[in-house]
Amino acid sequence: MKKITFLFLWVGLSMFGQSFVDATADLPQLSYGFSAWGDYDNDGDLDLYFTGQLNNNNTGGLYKNDQGSFTLLTGSGLPTRSNGSAVWGDVNNDGKSDIVIMGYDGATTVAEVYLNNGNDTFSLHATTLADVGYGEVQLADFDADGNIDLGLTGLNMSVNTNLTKLYSGNGNGDFTELTNVALPPISYGHIKFADYDNDGDTDLVLYGENTSTNSPYTKIWENDGNANFTEKNFGLPQLKEGDIEWGDVNNDGKVDLVITGTATGESEAHLFINNTTSFDEDSNFNVIGAQQLSNIELADFNDDQTLDIFIAGNNYSNNTSTLIAKIYLNTAASFSENTDAILEPLQYVDAHAIDYDNDGKMDLFETGLTANYVGTAKLYHNGSVSAIENNLANQFHIYPNPVSTNLHIIHNNNLPYQIFINDLTGKEVYRGQSDQNMQIRVADYPQGIYLIKIVSGQNSLVQKLIVK
Repeated sequence: MKKITFLFLWVGLSMFGQSFVDATADLPQLSYGFSAWGDYDNDGDLDLYFTGQLNNNNTGGLYKNDQGSFTLLTGSGLPTRSNGSAVWGDVNNDGKSDIVIMGYDGATTVAEVYLNNGNDTFSLHATTLADVGYGEVQLADFDADGNIDLGLTGLNMSVNTNLTKLYSGNGNGDFTELTNVALPPISYGHIKFADYDNDGDTDLVLYGENTSTNSPYTKIWENDGNANFTEKNFGLPQLKEGDIEWGDVNNDGKVDLVITGTATGESEAHLFINNTTSFDEDSNFNVIGAQQLSNIELADFNDDQTLDIFIAGNNYSNNTSTLIAKIYLNTAASFSENTDAILEPLQYVDAHAIDYDNDGKMDLFETGLTANYVGTAKLYHNGSVSAIENNLANQFHIYPNPVSTNLHIIHNNNLPYQIFINDLTGKEVYRGQSDQNMQIRVADYPQGIYLIKIVSGQNSLVQKLIVK
């Protein structure tokens, strides 16, 4: 049973620029680091796996989150790596979050699965993955069998070869390589899953430098529903050294693409709007681009139910190089820089937008290198939302919480209202409106923490929801 955590916030709908407060405390300052946030102990808050190099040695590990305070668990059994990627997910279907970790172990690159024992420790699981680093690993159920599958891209140092592979999850922590799809080998790349065409199966986008052609590469691979993937040509910019993210930036129910990087030396940034059968570039997109292994995060930082953009990296423009870390706020898919957010400019960036302190606001974690190649990590608390008292908490009853099947919304007036459910990355998973009581089926949602927002008139109510 998950710990029950309730949180009510009363916020106005008009949100402007906000500040972010440095809450890094004793987290280590690492080089070539990476992180993954997940609730491994099922206590209702997000814990942190963070690892990288200090004095040329790998260090870090699993940091347990206790009400926003982090403690390194020295006996967790999780390894320390650098130049890699990690992702949480219940790969053996036992209700606990496991972790897949890839990266450099001090001698070569490795990719491994660690199963959660449920007592603050993890055990290495004997399954065969391609041993890569300098890339990305992601999880998704792309063969629709109810088990978590896996995709990875990166460099195998033992044979000095880049590769990209997909693996079907067997439901017990084992993974079997898919041999029916040949994805190109990608250097310093990204693989990201999403159902771009809303046909009920999970597609992917692959980004980086295609080492078979020595050219930048950005392509969507469409899933036919049986884990057969076909490369699609949507006229996306072919870039490298940057990042790519799915997100519904215009709230039309389709995931769009934000892309940054370089093709010929100058930094670029693009927004491509998803029209289901094509992607159209937004010619008015004014976010500056970044490279040098830059990072993009899409999240609702100012609580207005639209996805904003965090971007960090090295901006090359007109023969000038400038490190950046910026947040652009989204107003009707038009973005403007939030100059109140003073963030550490970095390159070789790994970042995550998360609500680490369960206050209903999207915080930010970033790690990377300064202009002098000094390892840096910053955890920023989002101080954007001010409490504005109203009586919505007395007008709406949301139950049960935790919920496993059906969520009920009961209210005691006849005023119309909207309801939104977002996961902790800011992705919207439900939107509806009514002037009556509602029942929402959540049985198919992944287990975890969500935010429910009810909007009525000029006020809103935000509550934590736990799906178990």
